[in-house]
Amino acid sequence: MVVVSSCVKEKLYSELSDLYGTGVIEIGTHNVSGNIGEIFSKYVYTTAPNGGRIEIFGTSGVSDDQMIYAREIIEQYLTIDGLIYKQKHKEIIANSLANKRSAIVFWDTESQYEDNIDKVSAIGYNVQDLYATESWGSGNRDASYEEILHLVHNYGIAPTLFEYQSRIQKANDDAIKSGLWSPWGDLPKADFDDEYFAAAMDCYLGLWKGQGGTMGGTYKPSSRAEMKDQDPVGYKLILDLFGEIEPVRK
Repeated sequence: MVVVSSCVKEKLYSELSDLYGTGVIEIGTHNVSGNIGEIFSKYVYTTAPNGGRIEIFGTSGVSDDQMIYAREIIEQYLTIDGLIYKQKHKEIIANSLANKRSAIVFWDTESQYEDNIDKVSAIGYNVQDLYATESWGSGNRDASYEEILHLVHNYGIAPTLFEYQSRIQKANDDAIKSGLWSPWGDLPKADFDDEYFAAAMDCYLGLWKGQGGTMGGTYKPSSRAEMKDQDPVGYKLILDLFGEIEPVRK
């Protein structure tokens, strides 16, 4: 963990951009003012081409390794070339995320999220939650790729790559009609395409291989090979934007 030196700790930072480091930066009321310093203890970021930051805030129960892992996934999504969409498109997505103050908020528990999310949103961040119990190294299902893709999709892809977003929406609609994708009962309709896209990514990455379907079977394929056969449209969506993407850690 990168610890801010004692001489710097005398100053409270109203802007996190004053903190630099490639590792996990320790934050708290000693060096960050306001709600962020009161709620979170760990901070990492990646820098978009426009100089803005895409940020990850973590509470004390999130491991340093999980923080770095989340950043690795963000950077993978924002740098790897697809068959059609290349670096210029990834730069547009990354800049949109930074401009919209997009952040992953990484919690120990769901109750922490419920108690504090309004305070984070009040600062002006657009956030996606993630829990230490559902990330790499937890012993449970790794939902990091799913949750981080929600952030990239909602605040990077959808507001900028309009043609691609239309493709996602049509693929979602057609998959529902065919019975390939069955959104769960309490999922808002506005989130159907978001969850379909994440299910397609999880399946493509092989994160549900051998489990008789993806996302508990709501998406029928459970492997890249099955996806290519059963949902060639979704398969091409992932391939066009992300190419031969593989999990950064297995």
